[in-house]
Amino acid sequence: MNIYVVNIILTFILALGLLSFKPTVKKKKIFFALVTINWILISGLRGLDVGADTRSYRIRFYRTLQSSWSDLFNKFYVVYVNDEGKDPGYSVFEKIVQLFTDNYQVYLVVVAVIFFVGMAVWIYKYSEEPCMSFLVFSSFLFGFYAITGIRQTIATVLAVFIGTKLIKENKLAKFLIVIAIAFTIHKSVLCFLPFYFVSKIKISRRYVAGILASAVALFIFKEPYFNIIGYIAGYEYSDLDNHGAYGFTFLYFSIIFLMIVFFKQIKSNCKDYKLYYNAAFMGLLMLPLVFVNPTAMRVVQYYSIFLMLSIPAIANSFGKKIRPVIYSLMMFALLISSNVYVYEYSFFWR
Repeated sequence: MNIYVVNIILTFILALGLLSFKPTVKKKKIFFALVTINWILISGLRGLDVGADTRSYRIRFYRTLQSSWSDLFNKFYVVYVNDEGKDPGYSVFEKIVQLFTDNYQVYLVVVAVIFFVGMAVWIYKYSEEPCMSFLVFSSFLFGFYAITGIRQTIATVLAVFIGTKLIKENKLAKFLIVIAIAFTIHKSVLCFLPFYFVSKIKISRRYVAGILASAVALFIFKEPYFNIIGYIAGYEYSDLDNHGAYGFTFLYFSIIFLMIVFFKQIKSNCKDYKLYYNAAFMGLLMLPLVFVNPTAMRVVQYYSIFLMLSIPAIANSFGKKIRPVIYSLMMFALLISSNVYVYEYSFFWR
């Protein structure tokens, strides 16, 4: 049994023990703390061969260690004036962490703490069913955020976990500042910028029909579409061996189908329903990019992470009598997903 399935089972057992019987605020905080620590350990203590780019980030980390502060700040001029290179803010972040440690493994733990504490606070504030949210992450989102994509992982903390609060509170100026900082760490965050405005769009039949029609059109014209978005996000077209993300796309369409079918129930039970629907729709409109270049999944991830909030909202749209059955079916589906998205794992000392 792989460590990810063990993590799912452990999360479920903790939820049964702490959230199901006489739940209290203290028990809820203990649950969050234990699950968060568990993910920090899995992510931070991973070996160099776990994740597609963990080893390459190590090379970059020690290169930054040998660089001076002036060299790092000069990179901003080189990147944004001379148009050479990208994401100079990430090197500054590395250098800040290196004030405290020059060990790459410790650095991975620091990144894991930043991301998973941010994610835990986000779930605590907005999720209707915390256990379900963590299970959604553990099933098919962890592969990117837990074991690879360090730059975008940090950008997500800023844009999504902090940005959601600013979006809900209509603080545009602060949101733009956060996006600007995240932009220096990973250029793709620009694709999340429109969400500040899109998130407030009213959900209507005409709007949903327009989104679905647009998604079909974008799948047909995916290559010219990629040429536009790929440039904005920092992904250039290349002849990659890409067969498309069919499994993820099927899963994503299935969730959107359920959200449309149970719209009335979700709307009446979830005050943030517009946020979740519009995030799902934005992710849908970004999916065609993945069928041109698989690295474009990083753009989709800014929006698909909201599934951690929308899937519990779907579950809560059912009556209390049938919810245990729905939860059981979802648990089964998530366990299957965890075996579909399999990533080998080993601790750094192995």
